[in-house]
Amino acid sequence: MRIMRIPVAAVCGVLAWSLCSAANAEPVKIVNIGHGYYSGALYVAKQEKLFEKYGLEPDISYVQGGALALQAALTKQADVSIVSYEHILTAAVQGKRVVGFFNLCNRPVNNVIANDNLYNGSEKLNVEQKIKRLKGMRVAMPSANGSGEKMLGVLAKKYGLTLPGDISSVYLGAEAPAYVAAFQRELIDAALPFEPAGVLVQQAGKGKIYLNMMNGEIPEFRDILFMVLATHPDIMKEKPELLRKVAMVFTEAAKILKTDPKRGKALMAKEYPTMTPETNDQAYATVSQIWTNNGRISEAQAKATFAYLQPEGTVPVNFPSTFTNEFLPK
Repeated sequence: MRIMRIPVAAVCGVLAWSLCSAANAEPVKIVNIGHGYYSGALYVAKQEKLFEKYGLEPDISYVQGGALALQAALTKQADVSIVSYEHILTAAVQGKRVVGFFNLCNRPVNNVIANDNLYNGSEKLNVEQKIKRLKGMRVAMPSANGSGEKMLGVLAKKYGLTLPGDISSVYLGAEAPAYVAAFQRELIDAALPFEPAGVLVQQAGKGKIYLNMMNGEIPEFRDILFMVLATHPDIMKEKPELLRKVAMVFTEAAKILKTDPKRGKALMAKEYPTMTPETNDQAYATVSQIWTNNGRISEAQAKATFAYLQPEGTVPVNFPSTFTNEFLPK
């Protein structure tokens, strides 16, 4: 057997180049809501070292609730926050500006999951009848004033119910085990959890999809802006190249998720190592419906989100000021 000898100087040279590249990487602070499956592009970027590929050194942190992620963007504690566009609109009508620059998901990131008592007999009901059936029910969601509660509030109001009041909100955070346990202990009747919590509840035999918002069952939520990468206007002025690099990272990661499911599933399995392959496959099939493939944002999507949300505030919304496509790859 022939043994190849590599000169020590060559090894040292490669090591020095790697260290130099790491030292020259530009840091980027990213805040995400919980550890939801919807952030698949972020996890793929981590696993495939796409940040490093584009000269970035990621500092990723997780918070419980969209309000905290929005605050991180508003105060510039983060360069990029992963938030619902609903939060951007809510800030806009209060005269505060945060800008979305990459569309991660164009539908809600959660379905309404119901226990057997609520679900049984609902198969032939329309959306209005299903919503009215929630009267007196306890519905779990990640956080107060988060996107789940806002959507449920919009639907409740449309069909003559109040939230809170007719429907009771239960806040369980973003982690999946809390929802499985709450259904098992009969503490809740329904939930709007981030995936993979909904899939895990179904696989535990404790719930079924009651309202499928992720597949477009509810017209108001079909082609909207839901989860986006957002930043402060000052960051846009001060660090435009950093945002372009971030957009390139997420564009490449999104392409993997949308065009190479086998590879995407394998990468997501690494992010959720305790999940069974069957659960990962089902979560992927559920969430892949809402991932976008290029991150582009349209004013029509922005207005569609505003149309159902109708945020209360005194400042008219200038929609083009709430999003931009200028950092996307040309």
